[in-house]
Amino acid sequence: MENASSISANGPLWPELQPLSLRLVILSRSRARTMTSHKLFPSATLLVPESELEQYAHIQLTKATVPDSVMGISSLRNWLLQHFKEDAIIMLDDDISACVCMVSLRCRKLSVEETLQMLSNSAYNARGAGARLFGWHQRSDPRLLQRNDPFGVNHWVGGAVGVVRDAEGGVPVWDELLKCKCDIDASLQELLDNRLVWNEARFCFVQERDKNLGGNSLFRSAERIATEKRHLKRKWKAHIDFGDY
Repeated sequence: MENASSISANGPLWPELQPLSLRLVILSRSRARTMTSHKLFPSATLLVPESELEQYAHIQLTKATVPDSVMGISSLRNWLLQHFKEDAIIMLDDDISACVCMVSLRCRKLSVEETLQMLSNSAYNARGAGARLFGWHQRSDPRLLQRNDPFGVNHWVGGAVGVVRDAEGGVPVWDELLKCKCDIDASLQELLDNRLVWNEARFCFVQERDKNLGGNSLFRSAERIATEKRHLKRKWKAHIDFGDY
């Protein structure tokens, strides 16, 4: 019985219990002086354009560069997943300032150590559920969280986006024609292809949305956003709806 138990816990019968290599990557462009994510993720790799590497010299993180020709968040995500080979990769925006836990008696910000542990747990949970794409709640408002429904399997993810490779090493693919609404499209595509996107609804990352200079704002305009929304509505029809906040 001892031997059978060991095989079940560590062998192919329980792949979700196998070791999981995890890499955190902060994506940044033209925000060397305003980025905040490095304070919350001191073990992350900072990915910046080749021509901007010197601008980030003061940031005390391991750095990697991406060719300047790779432009737009969708192209960057695809490039990153091709060049980093860890089992799980979490891609982080550069303007994250805190991680909020919304299920305590009072909402509270997690410490750096708690945040890192939560990220690891989320990656393991996603793999155990069979998801290739995972993320967290999009708004730090506890009124939007159902306490008896802490995990979702059909919500879109963005801002902080995690990917777990499947048994064949496959990962989701982002539509590189989309520059602003690509994460919504990737989430819907993954729901169509893999039927599951893991959403850890108990936690939310605090960050600026559509306000910061640099980053994706270099490609973002009201006209482009409206065009991409029309494209997504034509593509996904009743499966997508845009609200105003």
